[in-house]
Amino acid sequence: MTSLPTGGAAQVVAVDLGGTTVRAALVDRSGALTARLKEPVRHGAAHEQVADLMSRIAAGTDAVSAVVGLPGRVDHLQGRLHVARNLPSADLGRLSAAHLGDVTGLAVELAGDAELAAIGEAYYGAGATTGTTAYLTLSTGVGAAVVSDGRVLSGRVSGFQIGFLHLFGAGRPMIEDLGSGQRVREVSRELGRDVDYRALTELSSGTGTAPPQRHARELASGALADIADVASAAAILLCHVVSPDVLVVGGGLARAAGAHLLDELDRRIRDTAASHVSWDVEVRAARCGDDAGLAGAAAWHLAQPAAVAAAADRRSMKGDRR
Repeated sequence: MTSLPTGGAAQVVAVDLGGTTVRAALVDRSGALTARLKEPVRHGAAHEQVADLMSRIAAGTDAVSAVVGLPGRVDHLQGRLHVARNLPSADLGRLSAAHLGDVTGLAVELAGDAELAAIGEAYYGAGATTGTTAYLTLSTGVGAAVVSDGRVLSGRVSGFQIGFLHLFGAGRPMIEDLGSGQRVREVSRELGRDVDYRALTELSSGTGTAPPQRHARELASGALADIADVASAAAILLCHVVSPDVLVVGGGLARAAGAHLLDELDRRIRDTAASHVSWDVEVRAARCGDDAGLAGAAAWHLAQPAAVAAAADRRSMKGDRR
């Protein structure tokens, strides 16, 4: 854990909109969270839900600003969401800084959910604000972000949308189809019942010989192999793109898989003959859990991309000249 930020507003409203759950909290400059709220995402009405949570969190406090983490590709400068695979189009236009600010009266900034989680881990968790920390999230989808010397690596539009990559060529499954909770849900659909990662491991080790048992074992083993292969490929890709000192792995699927998957990623990265990662990358489990994105909002003013900071400086200079 690195030293805590010392600037910025005393309290910020933080929101983390995920694929299945939306969380909100009040966060202070130390990354401490209070006034927590958590709800299942109301798809098609997520913009109303987020605004409602923001207003409820801010009520009776001195908070005047909010940082909202969104799944998908965020335009930092325009304050809007370009695309989000897990949200219907009805939500996209109104999940904007302008709309949320008008409804709540707060000064709103948008960030990618993985960006805020990476900041949270770098400033308060398993990463660091010196050197380069890459963050890989395995959850409803697969996402990534990078913090280098305390600042998010991004241009005007949030990057590292590696979940959208077709590893095996156009028309083939995307990374997040095979390396995330979506692969687990696919097994659930084929079996006709809900299963989670732990259930997959139990099914894959079953010894039953009846056809339904063999079928379930094959499905589970195939899903586990896909998750390990694709998560490892995503981790190695991230290593080659940004040459991190630390790779932090988080997200609900990663937590459910536990040390087994983390050790597998570490093993494959260290297999230099296959990975071609020729420097030492320390693979660490995320420490902040579901709070990473919310805590990251506390340090957004320090860690926001250089393009965002530069735009803010230009606006400030124009204001000074008036």
